[in-house]
Amino acid sequence: MTSSTTSSARFPRISNHGVPTRCWCGEGITTFGSSTAENRYRRFYRCQIARDRKTENHLFKWIDEALIDEIRMVDAKHERVAQEITKFEERVMEKVKSEIVRVEAEMSEKFKEKVNLEIARVAQDMKQKLKITTVAMVVVGAIVGIWTSLTV
Repeated sequence: MTSSTTSSARFPRISNHGVPTRCWCGEGITTFGSSTAENRYRRFYRCQIARDRKTENHLFKWIDEALIDEIRMVDAKHERVAQEITKFEERVMEKVKSEIVRVEAEMSEKFKEKVNLEIARVAQDMKQKLKITTVAMVVVGAIVGIWTSLTV
């Protein structure tokens, strides 16, 4: 804004970003309305000490410019936070994927162990039943042999 350049020449500014709360001298600030034709009723911040001392280099800042600075700072911070959240989400997803792979491997190993134990149990059970069946067949064969020798 050209009007701020003109006023800035009369009231040199100390580097302040956003809405100021104190002057460089430590004094609080006050808001005023401009009475110049160029900036009629435009609001500005001014050091309380310097309100009557126009020649001293105390705080002067247009309120609209201070608010725009403040909005830009908030936007920049918002962008940084959004980037940090995105990076955090990426790190969390990497950890989750890594944990999923680890858990799947662990579960697969446990499942294999259980399947192998069950196969061994069933094989043992089948061997036992096979022994019983073999004994039963021998007994039946012996009975058939005895019966045929008695009937002939």
